[in-house]
Amino acid sequence: MARASAEDPEAATIAILRGSESQIIGGVAVVSEGSAAISLSQGGFKKRYSHTDPNEDAAAFALGEAGVLLAVADGHNGCDAAESAIDELMCRAGALLTRDGSTADAWWKKTALETIGSIQTALVSRAAQGVRGHSRTTLALALVLPGDDLLAFASVGDSHIFRVCPNEVVDLGSHSEGLRCFLGNPANDLGDLAKNSVVGIESLANTRAVILATDGISEPGIGVDVPEFAVSECAAGVDRFAPELRPLELARNVSEAALAAHQRHRAGDNIAAAVTCLPPRQDSASETGKPAS
Repeated sequence: MARASAEDPEAATIAILRGSESQIIGGVAVVSEGSAAISLSQGGFKKRYSHTDPNEDAAAFALGEAGVLLAVADGHNGCDAAESAIDELMCRAGALLTRDGSTADAWWKKTALETIGSIQTALVSRAAQGVRGHSRTTLALALVLPGDDLLAFASVGDSHIFRVCPNEVVDLGSHSEGLRCFLGNPANDLGDLAKNSVVGIESLANTRAVILATDGISEPGIGVDVPEFAVSECAAGVDRFAPELRPLELARNVSEAALAAHQRHRAGDNIAAAVTCLPPRQDSASETGKPAS
């Protein structure tokens, strides 16, 4: 885990978990710092589908003065694209955690598409140089900026972005048209990626936690039956812990919920999660809607 330096105290603290380094069935790796945590597992059972590497997922967070950046990636045809996408994103963490003066909607739409485009360019370039050129990845990311009352999110693919509120869990990352584009595929230009991405912003009012998870928690016949219900149970279970331990326990709970489902189905998949927990806000009960510009 890379920490902020003494010379630059506003630099982000970054943590990354890579599938190439987490290859024990039933094991869960967890890293936590402040309000953020990530977890990663090869899964709870052997994969029953064709794959290249045992664990092709990755997860990361960047924790800064303004808030936290969360990300998960689900690799296909190898772990290279997922890990490279996470590395590229974390190189941009400082800029992403610094919002400019434009309205939230305009800033995030521009920033999200530029970020996705730059990662796509980097992955295609690596493939052209012969770095396992068939590897592809999904990517889900979320910026949680409490001072701006802002949850900004983007997703290419089928990973989840759960917003956990006291009485509901909403998956902000779901795409009705399904999985059509992958980062790292030279056939997908920025226009394709933009059309097949979910990009949006929400207020943080009533938000207890934000949870990103790859489809190892939800794959039919492998994961849980109702992901939102499973995530709600995972979040409820952390209330008995001290606030500083809740992110770690929540990230672990999400992975372990997936592993338990894999074991029931006797079919495995990789599972990566990235979470942040928010303290209760006194004004949250009366706030609704999008953040102010």
